[in-house]
This record gives sequence, structure tokens and C-alpha cells, in this order.
Amino acid sequence: MCPISIIENHPLDDGATNDATSTVGEPSLAVSGDRLFVTGNWYASRSTDGGTSWVFVDPFTALPSAAGGFCCDQVVLHDHRRGTWIWILQYIRQNGANVFRIAATGDAAFPGGWYWWDIAPTTLDHDWTGRWFDYPDAALSAGSLYVTFNVFDDAGDWQRAAAMQFALDTISSAGTLGFRFWSTTENGSLRLTQGARETMYFGSHNSTSQLRLFAWPDGATSISWWNIDVAPWNGSIASTAPNGVDWLGRADPRITGGSVADGRITFLWTAGSDGDRRPHAYCRVVWIDERTKQVVDQPDIWSRSRAWAYPAAAPNSAGVIGVTAFYGGEDRHPGHVVGARDDAAGDWRTVYSRLGTDSPDVPKWGDYLSCRTDAPEAANWAAVGYTLEGGQTRTDIRPRVVRFSGP
Repeated sequence: MCPISIIENHPLDDGATNDATSTVGEPSLAVSGDRLFVTGNWYASRSTDGGTSWVFVDPFTALPSAAGGFCCDQVVLHDHRRGTWIWILQYIRQNGANVFRIAATGDAAFPGGWYWWDIAPTTLDHDWTGRWFDYPDAALSAGSLYVTFNVFDDAGDWQRAAAMQFALDTISSAGTLGFRFWSTTENGSLRLTQGARETMYFGSHNSTSQLRLFAWPDGATSISWWNIDVAPWNGSIASTAPNGVDWLGRADPRITGGSVADGRITFLWTAGSDGDRRPHAYCRVVWIDERTKQVVDQPDIWSRSRAWAYPAAAPNSAGVIGVTAFYGGEDRHPGHVVGARDDAAGDWRTVYSRLGTDSPDVPKWGDYLSCRTDAPEAANWAAVGYTLEGGQTRTDIRPRVVRFSGP
């Protein structure tokens, strides 16, 4: 019997998304009791009754336009300590550059009352002209909002990755938003850890046998890093769906999940089959001891029957790691799965939130999912995912919010 219990499972219908969906869904979720805020490509939606009903929020028009207008990528978070909703939006390039926006509102004003700050690459460094942001990640510590982006030039070539630290007290009070930033030309697609307290950890690959762990304490002006050797893995990812399409044709091995709790740092990503040992694409999982910065386990999520992909993670209040991912293969359409680590049994416990009825008609799925510690029920998790329902095209995507408990 599976010890994962789904507490709530709420689909977002066409009215909730205005059919502005994509098979590259990139959903994000913020939760506070009965109030939920969900974003994806290219929609936002909010509920004030626990997901029973939804109201579409148009990210193109809900806030004034910037740069070339709203683009696609969004991340949402809720700062439970201060009662602040945070909405990060990416905008289109204009004259070779773009901005991202940090919008915020308090619990009392939600779902309205948004105020915001716009940040361009030249906000970080005056010399970063003709540069633009893409592929955001965001996470909270006790005192800071951390945001990461890749930075590209006008030709679309990757230049660097940037990490930024913003004071949550300033965001909650709508003050003048100063920030610290750091960048690297050695590592891209920096993935932050959910569950951070006084120090934010984040990671990126050095190679298919080594990752780099970064640590940035709240208020610090410098970042520490360590190279962490891991078991080798394959970066060539593929999985054939029942309709013959490689539904993981877009997938890559960037780290898509990170968490820290109970002295353990966790990173997760999609890896390709390595033959008999892992016959299908699967979720690589690495646990790092927070004190020693040494790998203590590598409990991958895998199957002999089908592929796993696009994992995200968050800890609950007991430090147990909850996960969300996709699962599918030749005999089964991509489905959305949630689960948690059962340390006592030494295994992952997972359950479908929804099995899709169809597979995409083009080889696109991803790029990321979101998993959060639930609030106020911090012993549980909340996740957002999606499936194809009744068709193969982007407007057949059906997002859903799932609240679940574990072992």
C-alpha cells in the first residue's frame, strides 16, 4: 500500500488558463491556506477557495508592460513569515535586452495590490549591454529572496549565470530594493534549494561526474563553492510515447530540483538511460551532507518499465523530501506523479496525481515543475504539474495543483 496520500487534487480548466497553455508548461505555485497562485506558459490563475474555483490572471496585461512585453517564464512564491506573495515575470527582448520583474503584494491585498521592481542585465553591471535574462529560478531563505538567471547575448549565445539576493523585509514593505549579485562564466542554469534558512545553497554541473555546490549566507558579500564528485551519468535523454513521439526530445540534464533540510542538501535532474542498470531516462538524485559537503547517498528515482523526468523537490517541516515529476513511456502517456522519500524503507514512495490520456504531437515537454512546503500544513507538500487531456496539442494541456502527505 502506497503511503503517499493525495489530500487535494485540483485541475485548472480552460477558463482558469484561458487556453494559454503549452506542452512546455513550466508551472510554478505559491500557497497559503485556501489561497493559491499558479503560473505557467502563458497564463496565471488564482484561487481563494482552496482550488475549488479559479480566476484567470493575464500576465500580459495584469501589470504594465515592460521591455518588449511579457514573454513566458514565471516563478511564484509565498513568504509565510511576512505574508507576502512574490511573482517573478520574464519579459521579451527589445533592442537586444530584456528585464525581469519582481512583483509583490501582501496577504491582505491578494489577489490585487501588486507593486514591482524591474531589473535589467545593466542593472547588475553597466557593461552588460545587449544582454538578456532567461530560465529563472527563485527560492526563499529566512531573510532573502534569491533569484538566478542565465544571461545570453543578442545572438542567443550563453554568456554567464547570475544569482541575486534581495531582502524580504524590503520586498514586504515596498521599499527601495537594493540587492547583492554574483555571476559566473563557468556554470549555467543555477538551481536553488527550497527550504533554506540562513544560507542558500545552489548547484550546477561541472561535468557528467561532478557538480559544483555553492553557498551564499544571508547578508554575505561572498559565495563559497565546492566541487562534488558524483556517480557518472548519461546526458542523452529520450523516451518514446505511445504515439511514437519522443516526448523527452527537448529534455536536458540541467538540475531542476533542489532542497535543503535536516543537514542534507539534495539535487535532482533528468539523466538518460545507461543500459541494463537504468534502461530508461530517470531522475538522478544526489544527497550532500551540509556540514562536510560530502556525498552521502545517490538514491535515484528510476524504473525498468518507463521514463522519469523533470523532478522538483521541497522538504516538509520534518525534513522529509517531497518530489514531483513526470512518468511515461511506450505503453503509457506522460503522467504527473508526486511522492516522498521513505528513509526507513530506503525507497521513494510515489503516486499518480493524474495519468494523461494523450502524448504530445511534437517532441516537447518540460522544462521544469514546482514543489513547495505546504502552508500552513507544513508537514505536507503542494505541487503543480500537468497532463494532456483529450488531445495532443498545447491547448489540451490541463494543469493541476496537488496537496499531498507522505510517510
